[in-house]
Amino acid sequence: MPTWKYTDTDVSKAKAEESLKAVKGACFGCRTHSADCPIAGAAGAISDMLGCETLSVREQIHAQIAGALKGAKFPIKTPKDLIAAFPDGAATTCQVGDLKMTAGDAGKLLKATDFPFKNAKAVADLIVDRAGL
Repeated sequence: MPTWKYTDTDVSKAKAEESLKAVKGACFGCRTHSADCPIAGAAGAISDMLGCETLSVREQIHAQIAGALKGAKFPIKTPKDLIAAFPDGAATTCQVGDLKMTAGDAGKLLKATDFPFKNAKAVADLIVDRAGL
């Protein structure tokens, strides 16, 4: 049974997994994403408790892109609509350590033939692949 290190409390694996899902779902879709975010920190602490591996840079950027598009209406049919779907448009920034990528930078990796996108995961999948993460 995992132990929550902050209170030395034993927690069932099911409860820990439920909490992890809830914390990850609490992403605000901020214009800038950072590993310093308390939500990301809480998710990391719960993952550590469960013995999960730390997320790779690719996984963190993917999660930040998908989180930023959480409230977007899909399908997104054009590059202009995609940029508009980010909370701060082209200036929306995802960051892990020294790696920083704006939605504008990411948009340069896309082609007109990539559209339409059916969901945020599809956008994040393609961007991290094209970025070589």
